[in-house]
Amino acid sequence: MTHTIIGVFDSFAQAEAAKSRLEAEGVAAANMAVHAQDAGFGASAATDTGLGTTPVPAADVTGHEHEGAMGRIEHFFKRLFGDDDRPEEAGHYQEAVRRGGALLSVEVNDESSVERVQEALYAAGAVDIDSRVAQWRGAGYAGYDRNAPAYTSDEIAAERQAFPVVQESLEVGKREVSTGGVRVYSRVTETPVSGAVTLREEHATIERRAVDRPATTADLTESSVEVRETAEQAVVAKTARVVEEVVVGKESSSRTETVNDTVRGTEVEVERVEGTDKTARLDEVGKKPL
Repeated sequence: MTHTIIGVFDSFAQAEAAKSRLEAEGVAAANMAVHAQDAGFGASAATDTGLGTTPVPAADVTGHEHEGAMGRIEHFFKRLFGDDDRPEEAGHYQEAVRRGGALLSVEVNDESSVERVQEALYAAGAVDIDSRVAQWRGAGYAGYDRNAPAYTSDEIAAERQAFPVVQESLEVGKREVSTGGVRVYSRVTETPVSGAVTLREEHATIERRAVDRPATTADLTESSVEVRETAEQAVVAKTARVVEEVVVGKESSSRTETVNDTVRGTEVEVERVEGTDKTARLDEVGKKPL
Protein backbone atom coordinates (compact mmCIF):
# COMPACT_ATOMS: atom_id res chain seq x y z
CA MET A 1 0.00 0.00 0.00
CA THR A 2 1.21 3.46 -0.83
CA HIS A 3 1.45 5.95 2.03
CA THR A 4 1.85 9.71 1.86
CA ILE A 5 3.55 11.54 4.71
CA ILE A 6 2.83 15.27 4.92
CA GLY A 7 5.27 17.74 6.47
CA VAL A 8 4.30 21.32 7.33
CA PHE A 9 6.88 24.05 6.78
CA ASP A 10 6.80 27.80 7.41
CA SER A 11 7.67 28.71 3.83
CA PHE A 12 7.79 27.37 0.31
CA ALA A 13 11.60 27.69 0.33
CA GLN A 14 11.90 25.48 3.41
CA ALA A 15 9.66 22.84 1.87
CA GLU A 16 11.70 22.88 -1.33
CA ALA A 17 14.91 22.51 0.71
CA ALA A 18 13.43 19.53 2.54
CA LYS A 19 12.40 18.04 -0.80
CA SER A 20 15.96 18.37 -2.07
CA ARG A 21 17.29 16.79 1.11
CA LEU A 22 15.00 13.79 0.80
CA GLU A 23 15.90 13.44 -2.87
CA ALA A 24 19.58 13.31 -1.84
CA GLU A 25 18.69 10.52 0.60
CA GLY A 26 17.21 8.41 -2.16
CA VAL A 27 13.55 9.45 -2.34
CA ALA A 28 12.46 9.88 -5.96
CA ALA A 29 11.48 13.42 -6.93
CA ALA A 30 8.38 12.03 -8.69
CA ASN A 31 7.11 10.81 -5.30
CA MET A 32 7.24 14.26 -3.69
CA ALA A 33 5.21 17.44 -4.16
CA VAL A 34 5.16 20.86 -2.52
CA HIS A 35 1.76 22.47 -1.88
CA ALA A 36 1.81 26.19 -1.18
CA GLN A 37 0.35 29.48 -2.34
CA ASP A 38 3.24 29.88 -4.79
CA ALA A 39 3.64 26.23 -5.85
CA GLY A 40 1.85 23.95 -8.28
CA PHE A 41 -0.33 20.99 -7.47
CA GLY A 42 1.20 17.59 -6.80
CA ALA A 43 -0.79 14.36 -6.87
CA SER A 44 -0.81 11.77 -4.06
CA ALA A 45 -2.41 8.35 -3.63
CA ALA A 46 -2.80 8.05 0.15
CA THR A 47 -1.98 9.96 3.31
CA ASP A 48 -0.68 9.44 6.83
CA THR A 49 -2.15 12.09 9.16
CA GLY A 50 -1.93 10.37 12.50
CA LEU A 51 -5.41 8.95 12.02
CA GLY A 52 -4.21 5.93 10.09
CA THR A 53 -3.39 5.35 6.46
CA THR A 54 -6.31 5.63 4.08
CA PRO A 55 -5.96 4.35 0.50
CA VAL A 56 -7.61 6.59 -2.06
CA PRO A 57 -8.07 5.83 -5.76
CA ALA A 58 -6.33 8.03 -8.27
CA ALA A 59 -8.36 10.99 -9.51
CA ASP A 60 -8.29 13.09 -12.64
CA VAL A 61 -6.91 16.54 -11.88
CA THR A 62 -7.82 18.00 -15.28
CA GLY A 63 -9.70 21.27 -14.94
CA HIS A 64 -8.11 22.29 -11.62
CA GLU A 65 -5.09 24.12 -12.99
CA HIS A 66 -6.90 27.47 -12.73
CA GLU A 67 -8.59 27.07 -9.35
CA GLY A 68 -5.83 28.91 -7.54
CA ALA A 69 -3.40 27.64 -4.92
CA MET A 70 -5.99 27.09 -2.19
CA GLY A 71 -8.31 25.41 -4.65
CA ARG A 72 -5.60 22.98 -5.68
CA ILE A 73 -4.85 22.12 -2.07
CA GLU A 74 -8.57 21.73 -1.40
CA HIS A 75 -8.74 19.28 -4.28
CA PHE A 76 -5.67 17.47 -2.94
CA PHE A 77 -7.38 16.71 0.37
CA LYS A 78 -10.65 15.96 -1.37
CA ARG A 79 -8.91 13.22 -3.29
CA LEU A 80 -7.51 11.84 -0.05
CA PHE A 81 -10.64 11.87 2.11
CA GLY A 82 -13.60 12.74 -0.08
CA ASP A 83 -16.19 15.36 0.87
CA ASP A 84 -18.11 13.63 3.64
CA ASP A 85 -15.50 12.01 5.86
CA ARG A 86 -12.79 14.63 5.96
CA PRO A 87 -11.09 14.84 9.40
CA GLU A 88 -10.63 18.17 11.14
CA GLU A 89 -6.86 17.72 10.91
CA ALA A 90 -7.02 18.11 7.13
CA GLY A 91 -8.36 21.61 7.65
CA HIS A 92 -5.42 22.41 9.91
CA TYR A 93 -3.04 21.62 7.06
CA GLN A 94 -5.03 23.89 4.74
CA GLU A 95 -5.00 26.61 7.39
CA ALA A 96 -1.20 26.35 7.56
CA VAL A 97 -1.01 27.06 3.83
CA ARG A 98 -3.51 29.92 4.16
CA ARG A 99 -1.21 31.47 6.75
CA GLY A 100 1.78 31.36 4.40
CA GLY A 101 3.09 27.86 5.10
CA ALA A 102 3.80 25.02 2.72
CA LEU A 103 3.12 21.28 2.67
CA LEU A 104 5.52 18.65 1.42
CA SER A 105 3.85 15.34 0.58
CA VAL A 106 6.05 12.28 0.22
CA GLU A 107 4.82 8.96 -1.18
CA VAL A 108 6.37 5.74 0.13
CA ASN A 109 5.49 2.20 -0.86
CA ASP A 110 6.45 0.27 2.29
CA GLU A 111 5.88 0.58 6.02
CA SER A 112 9.60 0.52 6.80
CA SER A 113 10.13 3.84 5.01
CA VAL A 114 7.38 5.75 6.83
CA GLU A 115 9.31 6.38 10.05
CA ARG A 116 12.50 7.17 8.18
CA VAL A 117 10.80 9.82 6.05
CA GLN A 118 9.02 11.31 9.08
CA GLU A 119 12.32 11.69 10.91
CA ALA A 120 13.88 13.25 7.82
CA LEU A 121 11.05 15.80 7.57
CA TYR A 122 11.45 16.86 11.20
CA ALA A 123 15.22 17.06 10.74
CA ALA A 124 14.63 19.35 7.74
CA GLY A 125 12.57 21.77 9.86
CA ALA A 126 8.98 20.50 9.68
CA VAL A 127 6.83 22.09 12.40
CA ASP A 128 4.61 20.29 14.90
CA ILE A 129 1.14 20.94 13.49
CA ASP A 130 -0.54 20.23 16.86
CA SER A 131 1.55 22.87 18.63
CA ARG A 132 0.94 25.33 15.83
CA VAL A 133 -2.84 24.78 16.00
CA ALA A 134 -2.72 25.36 19.77
CA GLN A 135 -1.12 28.76 19.11
CA TRP A 136 -3.78 29.61 16.57
CA ARG A 137 -6.57 28.66 18.95
CA GLY A 138 -5.08 31.02 21.53
CA ALA A 139 -5.57 33.81 18.98
CA GLY A 140 -9.17 32.86 18.16
CA TYR A 141 -8.80 30.15 15.52
CA ALA A 142 -11.87 27.89 15.53
CA GLY A 143 -11.25 25.80 12.43
CA TYR A 144 -10.43 26.13 8.76
CA ASP A 145 -12.70 28.44 6.78
CA ARG A 146 -12.37 27.92 3.06
CA ASN A 147 -13.89 31.36 2.45
CA ALA A 148 -11.27 33.17 4.51
CA PRO A 149 -8.71 35.06 2.40
CA ALA A 150 -5.10 34.00 2.35
CA TYR A 151 -2.71 35.89 4.62
CA THR A 152 -0.83 38.81 3.16
CA SER A 153 2.93 39.10 3.57
CA ASP A 154 2.41 41.68 6.34
CA GLU A 155 0.02 39.40 8.20
CA ILE A 156 2.46 36.50 7.88
CA ALA A 157 5.31 38.63 9.22
CA ALA A 158 3.18 39.91 12.11
CA GLU A 159 2.08 36.41 13.14
CA ARG A 160 5.60 35.02 13.02
CA GLN A 161 7.25 37.88 14.87
CA ALA A 162 9.49 36.16 17.36
CA PHE A 163 11.03 37.31 20.65
CA PRO A 164 14.12 35.25 21.41
CA VAL A 165 14.38 33.69 24.85
CA VAL A 166 18.08 33.61 25.67
CA GLN A 167 19.65 31.58 28.41
CA GLU A 168 23.35 31.57 29.08
CA SER A 169 24.95 28.42 30.39
CA LEU A 170 28.08 28.12 32.49
CA GLU A 171 30.65 25.78 31.04
CA VAL A 172 33.52 25.02 33.38
CA GLY A 173 36.59 23.53 31.74
CA LYS A 174 40.24 23.38 32.54
CA ARG A 175 43.54 24.28 30.94
CA GLU A 176 47.09 23.43 31.82
CA VAL A 177 49.39 26.28 32.84
CA SER A 178 53.05 26.31 33.87
CA THR A 179 53.51 26.98 37.59
CA GLY A 180 57.32 26.62 37.66
CA GLY A 181 59.56 23.64 38.25
CA VAL A 182 63.01 22.56 39.42
CA ARG A 183 66.32 22.30 37.61
CA VAL A 184 68.99 19.97 39.04
CA TYR A 185 72.70 20.56 38.40
CA SER A 186 75.59 18.18 39.18
CA ARG A 187 79.07 19.73 39.58
CA VAL A 188 82.41 18.87 41.26
CA THR A 189 83.28 20.69 44.47
CA GLU A 190 86.59 20.87 46.36
CA THR A 191 86.65 21.08 50.14
CA PRO A 192 89.92 21.36 52.18
CA VAL A 193 90.26 18.52 54.70
CA SER A 194 92.99 17.52 57.17
CA GLY A 195 94.02 14.29 58.88
CA ALA A 196 96.58 13.36 61.55
CA VAL A 197 99.01 10.45 61.16
CA THR A 198 101.88 9.24 63.41
CA LEU A 199 105.19 8.84 61.56
CA ARG A 200 108.05 6.70 62.95
CA GLU A 201 111.76 7.33 62.29
CA GLU A 202 114.79 5.17 63.06
CA HIS A 203 118.21 6.80 63.51
CA ALA A 204 121.64 5.24 64.07
CA THR A 205 123.26 6.02 67.40
CA ILE A 206 126.92 6.05 68.25
CA GLU A 207 127.92 5.55 71.89
CA ARG A 208 131.46 5.56 73.12
CA ARG A 209 132.22 4.22 76.58
CA ALA A 210 135.53 3.75 78.36
CA VAL A 211 136.70 0.20 79.18
CA ASP A 212 139.90 -1.30 80.54
CA ARG A 213 140.49 -4.95 79.69
CA PRO A 214 143.21 -7.00 77.99
CA ALA A 215 142.91 -7.11 74.17
CA THR A 216 142.32 -10.37 72.47
CA THR A 217 143.02 -11.63 68.98
CA ALA A 218 139.47 -10.81 67.98
CA ASP A 219 139.93 -7.30 69.07
CA LEU A 220 142.82 -6.99 66.66
CA THR A 221 140.87 -8.04 63.52
CA GLU A 222 139.16 -5.70 61.05
CA SER A 223 135.31 -5.60 60.91
CA SER A 224 132.56 -3.28 59.91
CA VAL A 225 128.88 -2.82 60.86
CA GLU A 226 126.26 -0.86 58.84
CA VAL A 227 123.12 0.43 60.50
CA ARG A 228 120.31 1.69 58.19
CA GLU A 229 118.26 4.63 59.25
CA THR A 230 114.50 4.65 58.31
CA ALA A 231 111.75 7.19 58.46
CA GLU A 232 107.98 7.00 57.70
CA GLN A 233 106.41 9.58 55.43
CA ALA A 234 102.76 10.50 55.11
CA VAL A 235 101.12 9.00 52.02
CA VAL A 236 97.81 10.47 50.80
CA ALA A 237 95.30 8.33 48.89
CA LYS A 238 91.70 9.28 48.01
CA THR A 239 88.74 7.03 47.29
CA ALA A 240 85.32 8.22 46.05
CA ARG A 241 82.11 6.74 47.43
CA VAL A 242 78.47 7.55 46.56
CA VAL A 243 76.82 8.67 49.78
CA GLU A 244 73.48 10.06 48.41
CA GLU A 245 71.29 10.05 45.30
CA VAL A 246 69.00 12.86 44.21
CA VAL A 247 66.06 11.41 42.26
CA VAL A 248 64.23 13.85 39.99
CA GLY A 249 60.62 13.04 39.05
CA LYS A 250 57.03 14.33 39.14
CA GLU A 251 53.99 13.43 41.16
CA SER A 252 50.42 14.58 40.45
CA SER A 253 47.59 15.54 42.73
CA SER A 254 44.06 16.78 42.08
CA ARG A 255 41.78 19.27 43.74
CA THR A 256 38.21 20.41 43.21
CA GLU A 257 37.61 24.10 42.66
CA THR A 258 34.14 25.64 42.62
CA VAL A 259 33.73 28.36 40.01
CA ASN A 260 31.11 31.00 40.76
CA ASP A 261 29.81 33.26 38.01
CA THR A 262 26.60 34.86 36.78
CA VAL A 263 24.73 33.78 33.66
CA ARG A 264 22.28 36.02 31.84
CA GLY A 265 18.99 35.22 30.19
CA THR A 266 15.87 36.85 28.88
CA GLU A 267 12.26 36.25 29.77
CA VAL A 268 9.34 37.02 27.51
CA GLU A 269 6.15 38.09 29.25
CA VAL A 270 2.84 38.02 27.45
CA GLU A 271 0.28 40.59 28.61
CA ARG A 272 -3.25 40.69 27.27
CA VAL A 273 -4.43 44.20 26.36
CA GLU A 274 -8.14 44.84 26.71
CA GLY A 275 -10.01 46.38 23.78
CA THR A 276 -11.36 49.94 23.79
CA ASP A 277 -15.08 50.62 23.25
CA LYS A 278 -15.28 53.12 20.41
CA THR A 279 -19.08 53.20 20.02
CA ALA A 280 -20.20 56.57 18.76
CA ARG A 281 -22.65 58.62 20.85
CA LEU A 282 -24.91 61.60 20.05
CA ASP A 283 -25.01 64.84 22.01
CA GLU A 284 -28.21 66.10 23.52
CA VAL A 285 -29.22 68.28 20.55
CA GLY A 286 -28.86 65.49 17.99
CA LYS A 287 -25.66 66.67 16.40
CA LYS A 288 -23.27 64.39 14.58
CA PRO A 289 -21.40 61.83 16.64
CA LEU A 290 -18.62 63.18 18.84
